[in-house]
Amino acid sequence: MPAEYPNAWSRTVVLLDQARAQRMMSEAIGVANDRCAQTDWNHHETVMVSIIDRASPRTVTVSWQDALSGSYGHQSWRASLAKRAGRCVLSGRAIKRGDPVFRPGSTQPPPGNANAMILSSCVEALLGDSQS
Repeated sequence: MPAEYPNAWSRTVVLLDQARAQRMMSEAIGVANDRCAQTDWNHHETVMVSIIDRASPRTVTVSWQDALSGSYGHQSWRASLAKRAGRCVLSGRAIKRGDPVFRPGSTQPPPGNANAMILSSCVEALLGDSQS
């Protein structure tokens, strides 16, 4: 038995702590996913969003600040098609399922603004097609 686990009881305690930590992480990811799914960003006056740069034709760097979801100074957003209807966080315009949008890159746990979207046409209007 390794020196760090001098007896069976110590090893049992370590294994229980690891199982508890994994369970807590799973619960935290579930809470984060639920929070993202229920947030309508256009009803939060504190959201401050700006596009910093076009990193590539399919990615932009966004600055996001909101008391509800946190602050992301240089967050990478990727081009995709809207998976659901919503509103553009820059313009407030309606987004239909299938519209071309930019969304935050996916991570685990997801960022607080994981379901936010920016219409691709708004990005083009602000930055133009500088990568073509």
